[in-house]
Amino acid sequence: MVSSKENKQFEYLDHTADIMFHSWGKNIEESFEQVALAMFNYMVELDSVSSKENIDREIEVEGHDMNSLLFAFLDEWLFVFSTEFLVCTEIKILEFDRTNWKIRCKGKGETFQRGVHTSGTEIKAITYSCMEVKEAEDKTEIYAIVDI
Repeated sequence: MVSSKENKQFEYLDHTADIMFHSWGKNIEESFEQVALAMFNYMVELDSVSSKENIDREIEVEGHDMNSLLFAFLDEWLFVFSTEFLVCTEIKILEFDRTNWKIRCKGKGETFQRGVHTSGTEIKAITYSCMEVKEAEDKTEIYAIVDI
């Protein structure tokens, strides 16, 4: 499970009227975990989240190719945040099925509370614009733009 308390493997890149997430990891799973943390951290400063509630949430998503899978993955976590106010500080890919383009994933965190947590910027939607997954033998990188 990748935690926000560990070495962050993501950064934010400026993009006209939007923001681009750039994440990386030693494999595809780690890079997906990191891009989800990048998104949560952009909405709520994860350093302000103690995870005392220790809420676990599992999601399953599917797509028809790598980009649609990434889109569905981020979109589902954005939906969870928007409807349940769950801020995940840890993300773990449990299954990554490239044949059927499915992911099963677990997040751990706590409910957002204004005044307790430091809020960031609202994310309106995930986009396909400039979306890219670059896989190499020892490193995978993800670029994803979200509408703010």
